[in-house]
Amino acid sequence: MTPKDSEGIRFFHRRIDATTLVVVLALLLAVVFNLALLYPELSSGTVALNDGVLHLLLTNMAVDAITTGRNFTDPWQSTMNMGFPFFHYYQHLPHLSLALFHVATFESIPVIGLIRWTTYLLLSFFPLSIFWSLRLFGFDRITSAMGGLVASLAATDLLFGFGYSSYSFLGFGLFSQLWAMVLFPLAIAQGYRVLRDGRGYFWGTLLLAATLMSHLIYGYMAFITLGLLTLIPLFRLPESTALVQAILTQWKRLIGLLALVVVVTSYFLVPFFLDVSFVNDNEKLLPVFSDSFGYSVVLQTLFEGDLFDFRRFPSMTILIFAGIGLCVYRWREEKYLLPVGIFLMWLLFYFGRATWGPFIDLLPFIEFIHLHRFIAGVHLGGILLAAVALSAPWRWAVSSSKPRYIGAALIFTLLLMAPVYIDRVSYASENSFVVDENQRALAEEDQELNDLYRTLK
Repeated sequence: MTPKDSEGIRFFHRRIDATTLVVVLALLLAVVFNLALLYPELSSGTVALNDGVLHLLLTNMAVDAITTGRNFTDPWQSTMNMGFPFFHYYQHLPHLSLALFHVATFESIPVIGLIRWTTYLLLSFFPLSIFWSLRLFGFDRITSAMGGLVASLAATDLLFGFGYSSYSFLGFGLFSQLWAMVLFPLAIAQGYRVLRDGRGYFWGTLLLAATLMSHLIYGYMAFITLGLLTLIPLFRLPESTALVQAILTQWKRLIGLLALVVVVTSYFLVPFFLDVSFVNDNEKLLPVFSDSFGYSVVLQTLFEGDLFDFRRFPSMTILIFAGIGLCVYRWREEKYLLPVGIFLMWLLFYFGRATWGPFIDLLPFIEFIHLHRFIAGVHLGGILLAAVALSAPWRWAVSSSKPRYIGAALIFTLLLMAPVYIDRVSYASENSFVVDENQRALAEEDQELNDLYRTLK
């Protein structure tokens, strides 16, 4: 072996070590940051005054059905109004999972504790979902790790997106959506592998079915996204015969995947559609829930930074537009078309009926969909684009193998992302304050509540 060969091997190992170090540290920072900031969620004395109350009620309902030998996939909820068969129309994988675990562990952990721990862990480890999804899409480890680093950092004005405010004690408590948020990127990425390679049907079916049964709208969005991704060959294949054949092949695989998911979830979908006339009446919702906000409001919110960076320096928004530029520049590589396609498609759909009018009704089952929830697709696409942009200096620095370049990439990242992390710390501090205030208020009223419970008994 020549000295030149030995030097090449040493360079190769330095590069591998640097890449691994960047990936591990980025993911570790993302997860530990969430674990530290969200820890007060575990110490709250009660379920927050948001949708968490409903999810506690539904999980207890499932526990009661299991322990009394009734059909736990379609029990009757008898304590709200005149009663309602919630699981007949409502996604219930999160509730049944916790209920089965609660019973299997001899009820050693209270249901409310399971909800708190599940919320805490899913929200904290969401960066790993984005990391693995980007890997499934074919991106390198550094790009995937940068996706994990920015995964939990979106901030909106209570728009039901991927940020802390959708799930925390201070926010909405969207427990089912949290499960779906973690599964959504994985389901799309694995589904895309099925479309592209014709392999992985088992995992594709499992992830898509789990997403659907965690949140119906997210499952719907996953299939609409996969439908868009079948059009990727339009940008890749110049020959008409090969183009048509590629699109037809992917559509056959998509239909097969849809059929498998329908079979797996048929226990729910068949009764749901037989009794679909009793599903939510969208006319009773706020117009922005059923129709979304329109292009003017959405674009203004995006360009002002409030779709990803509400009331802070628009670091995420800058990365997203930079990511669009990089992806367009590298459009000949198929994987770079995916983030742009996902982001732009869901941004257009997020305009909603307020912009598209009756044309949006061409989408199947759209009359049952709350269009403002399409922000999930916008946030997913934005996170993927931000990952592409943030990874660019890191890939350059690692490939150079020079410490000063890695230091430059680190300084750039710290300066750009510091306002984002400061904002998330501020939100977590406010959330912790509300948790503490809630506990103090309950302690002060504890005697009165105990007297009330004794009277009721």
